[in-house]
Amino acid sequence: MNSDAVQFAALPAFVTMLVLPSNDPALMMNSMGKQTGTQWRNFMETARGTTNFGGRTGQFVTYSGTNPLGTEANLQLLGVTDGSSTYVLMISAPKADFQRLKNTFGQIEQSFTLTASAKPPEISKSSPALVASKQPPVPPVPPQSAPASGGSGNVYLMKLVRIVDERGFERPMTALTLLIPADWQFQGSVQYGQATGCHANLVNLTFRAVSPDNRLAIELFPGNTWQWADDPNMVSMMRASNQQMARFGARGCDVMAPMTADNFLRQNVIPAVRRGARATGAEPMSDAAQQLQEEARQLQQAAAKQGMRVSIRTDVSRVRLSYALSGQPVEEWFTAMTSSTGMAGPSFNLRTGQAGQSLYYSNTADHVLGLRAPQGQLDAQEKFFQLVLGTMRVDPQWQARVTQVIANLQAQDTKGAADRSAIITKAGQDTSKIIHDTYQNATTSREHSMAAWSQYMRGVQTFRNPNTGETVELSNQYGHAWAGPDNQYVVTDSASFNPNASLQGNWNRLEPVSR
Repeated sequence: MNSDAVQFAALPAFVTMLVLPSNDPALMMNSMGKQTGTQWRNFMETARGTTNFGGRTGQFVTYSGTNPLGTEANLQLLGVTDGSSTYVLMISAPKADFQRLKNTFGQIEQSFTLTASAKPPEISKSSPALVASKQPPVPPVPPQSAPASGGSGNVYLMKLVRIVDERGFERPMTALTLLIPADWQFQGSVQYGQATGCHANLVNLTFRAVSPDNRLAIELFPGNTWQWADDPNMVSMMRASNQQMARFGARGCDVMAPMTADNFLRQNVIPAVRRGARATGAEPMSDAAQQLQEEARQLQQAAAKQGMRVSIRTDVSRVRLSYALSGQPVEEWFTAMTSSTGMAGPSFNLRTGQAGQSLYYSNTADHVLGLRAPQGQLDAQEKFFQLVLGTMRVDPQWQARVTQVIANLQAQDTKGAADRSAIITKAGQDTSKIIHDTYQNATTSREHSMAAWSQYMRGVQTFRNPNTGETVELSNQYGHAWAGPDNQYVVTDSASFNPNASLQGNWNRLEPVSR
């Protein structure tokens, strides 16, 4: 199964040997039994005691119950330690087969030999769950025994989760999909702004995915769109327009100078969502930065061909935080991508009545993500975080509907400006155009920031299910993928692993799609 687990199977019987980073067999076996009990019905302990296992005094425990396949089955765990590692033998089979194969199980048990004191396995205590941690009849591997996300032989069971827009349109629509480990918890939502006059901020997607032991977490936070101008008079006019809209119960786009991704995170995000956290440094994301700059260059060239003077500045940053969660030290990366698009437009001095020209900036911040792990284990989880985030996709049909709604709202802005005071009405059309361009440029910026994020997660590979024709993007750092029941996927770097030999349901090998 991986470098620290081997399984023998003759359906419907399984024997699995695990090497765990512990010197307490009873603790490991109790943890396995507790987790198995959450998946089986009528799960109960039937026997427990000491036994001779591998020439040493070991522990054994036997359970019975109804496994997730609906079959009455027995589970027996035998464990022993060499002082640095624990070795657990797991035996599982339907009750009738368990009795029939009793002698065979005994021969396997007696064949176990510790030839020398083994070096403790290098195991990340915060890695995501193995396939064995979720599927019957192999009982779950406790979180502290899962292998590190790097190296060969890793197998991850993933499930497809969705954020569904329940109230934005005439029917519920999928807004975003993501693959996360099958035993993780997920909460996601579509957040609609209340009476917002900044249409680019009308809709935001957020989610939180957490491992069963709360050691690992991935969160998506709302982005933001704001505006600015080089002309201080126009900045004053933007703020006055916002004040006027507030009297009508609306909220305009924030008026703030363009800022780097690092500053956006430190000034606008981290103080709001991680109060008390200590920033320990900013880290480069050179691949994403280069892709963003290339996309900006192409957009500027396309605008120039149409006779438009457009200035686009982009940035991406990752800030590392340190803080305590439930009394335990943790680390977290916060990421963001920012884009500032400057366009020439008319300016107007309210005091002198003089007209002129100014650059107006539409600024966006996207991909505001938090990636958390226990203190000292964050770097080891980067490959796993890339595996998960590389599967994040906004549904194009939902995005098109949202874009159309915002365009319809934008068409009403000029009429709304006419209802304001005389001074604001005088600049109403220009102000409305600025807000409109802000949204249009924000949409473009978000599109190329998504492309940059995909480039940063450049290990993504498109796979096709040959039976259905459906495609999914998964990390190609693992090389092999399978699709199974209930929107579940197996991702592995083991060419020999076949989930049909050990997992419930039918699994189809996915084929890489040539580009």
